Amino acid sequence: MGRRKPRRTKRSHEEPVLYADSGSIVAGRDVKNSNSFHTHTTVLPAGALKRAPKLEAPTGLSNVPQPHGFVGRDSQLAMLDAAFATSGEVIVQALHGLGGVGKSTLAAYWATKRSRSSPQWWITADSRTSLDSGLADLAVALQPAFRSAETGADELREWALLWLATHRNWLIVLDNVNDPQHIRPVIDRAGRGGRFLITSRRATGWHQLSSAIALDVLEAPESIELFTRILNHGKTRTSEGAAEVCAEVGCLPLAVEQAASYCAETGISPRSYLELLKNRPAEMFAATTENGEADRTIARIWSITLDHLRDTPLAGEVLRVLAWYAPDGIPRSLLDDLRYPPALRAKMTRLRSQCGKHDAKSWRGRIHQFRHLYAEQMIDPLALNNAIGRLAAYSMIGERDGNIAVHRLVQTLARTSDPKDPHRQAGDIADAHRTASSSLAHQIPKLTSDPSTWQASRPLLPHLIVHAELSQGELEGTITASLLTYASAFLYQTGSINRSIAIGCRALEINERMLGTRHSDTLVGRSNLATAYWAAGDFKTAIRLNETNVAESATILGADHPQALKFRFNLAATYRYVGDFKKAIPSLQSTLADLERILGADHPDTLICRHGLACAYQAMGDLQRAIPLLQSTLADLERALGADHPDAIISRGNLAGAYQDAGDHKKAVSLFRSTLADCERVLGAEHPHTLTSQKNLKNAYQAAKTRKRPDESRSGKDCREK
Repeated sequence: MGRRKPRRTKRSHEEPVLYADSGSIVAGRDVKNSNSFHTHTTVLPAGALKRAPKLEAPTGLSNVPQPHGFVGRDSQLAMLDAAFATSGEVIVQALHGLGGVGKSTLAAYWATKRSRSSPQWWITADSRTSLDSGLADLAVALQPAFRSAETGADELREWALLWLATHRNWLIVLDNVNDPQHIRPVIDRAGRGGRFLITSRRATGWHQLSSAIALDVLEAPESIELFTRILNHGKTRTSEGAAEVCAEVGCLPLAVEQAASYCAETGISPRSYLELLKNRPAEMFAATTENGEADRTIARIWSITLDHLRDTPLAGEVLRVLAWYAPDGIPRSLLDDLRYPPALRAKMTRLRSQCGKHDAKSWRGRIHQFRHLYAEQMIDPLALNNAIGRLAAYSMIGERDGNIAVHRLVQTLARTSDPKDPHRQAGDIADAHRTASSSLAHQIPKLTSDPSTWQASRPLLPHLIVHAELSQGELEGTITASLLTYASAFLYQTGSINRSIAIGCRALEINERMLGTRHSDTLVGRSNLATAYWAAGDFKTAIRLNETNVAESATILGADHPQALKFRFNLAATYRYVGDFKKAIPSLQSTLADLERILGADHPDTLICRHGLACAYQAMGDLQRAIPLLQSTLADLERALGADHPDAIISRGNLAGAYQDAGDHKKAVSLFRSTLADCERVLGAEHPHTLTSQKNLKNAYQAAKTRKRPDESRSGKDCREK
């Protein structure tokens, strides 16, 4: 006998359609939204679904875990309060951020402390299977009779979805969602009266489904509070060094919790933990306390994320290369080499490394030819774009306006080898370091003393310094020294003298050890370092370094080599500055004659030397020779380099000083005033030349009032490496 289809009845509100016969009940519903239809048909036991719309949840039903280690997050809590305050249709809110940033903790805290919904149900939703299992558990919690019934997981899921669709004021937390599309059918069928709170590492894909709140690391005071709370739980311990630990792990909540728990269980101090983290990072990233969860460690949680990106192998390479730069403001162009296949990338790296060992101009020509005849044909920008996009989607990196940011702990992990982790193999990490070194060396522009060219170098400077700091031991090489030499010279040009000296010392030590004391790179680095010592007032060290350079360069390069002439000028100018005119004047005169003969009278190096000689005449009181030579040299510098070039500005200041020495206070004050204005505009208010100009102008005003000669504090520094 055939089955008879029952008559449909009109309903005043939207709910699942029920069809009943003598044996079973079938639930079926087409849910329409702006983008898709979802059709579900499942056979359930007779009578089960009929009770779902009428069954009320037990008071206080919740399986939301009690949050532990919660601090701060006031703004995010307020945002959740505001988002869920609206009544009416189902409201969906997503929390996204880096693994370990505290998304689940925030969700649990808001649910248990701020939400008034009932029931509250927590579902781990990292896969469709776990999502279905969580819904089935909800059905059993709402209808305990299911425990003794032979009801399948699909039937329980459908019962739970029917219950959600026909009730109000519930809260479902979907934790650790990997793919927004996995949860979309559930949200589409959930009716109008409840709330979904989602946590996910995914930063993208929510625009069609929910509003989203990005979660960042804790503020420093909050991370210290979390550390000390865990450390002192049950027993008061010293928290000295807690701030340093929190800073080292980048205020990431999971890392702070992991470190504090380790200190509390083992009894070691925070400072001892820092030493362990420095010397044995791989073990500390994977360390758990006795009752800790193995999957809740820094090493494991990010390894799981990269497992999800296994179909994008370049993503791991991108992360390993980014690990060798400063964490913020990484120009995307530093990843351009990853557009090449690995074999070609290795070839490019080898070619670039030859620039420091042989004639740089010749080897740059070879690289240019190699790229344009062969390598450029193999570029795959889409693969790199995809890798960067997927890393950003999983909150492993951030990208904005062509710059990339990555958490410093992610970087540390990515450059720490672990044979058990396929994403952190020693060979892959070494390859990434070579790629990072080569990219930096290739992209730094030529350094000049013209401030208009400095802007191109500024974004790269933090990455040069951090990369060199990380390149220790076996990773240290001639490229490291080259990057350090560049950074030292740039810092000198921009007025950071002490940093220039510290970095220049290491560059010189590497070059002397790896290339020898007479290599051209060693000579340039030594000269730059001498100039920085001179600017810092350590003339004894500056003279020693310059004398070594003059002796070595005369042997290797020859007395008439332009570079050797620069070294001679620097030494003579330093003699002049310490008042040794018997050495300074003859050396400056002979060097100037050689520069005019070899480079020409209008070459910038020649003009700088002429300026130095004029300053020497001025310093020894021979103003009749000093002032005309300063006047003509200033005119030539302005013509050759431009009026705003630092060398021209310094020359104007020295001419003003000569006028003052000659008693022409009106000219001196006027020229000092314009020199100060130029320094502030071109070099900035804090540059040493600007500060010197301020002092010189103040002294000139005072001298003009008293009609006395200025004190010896006026300075017109003219010695610098070119």
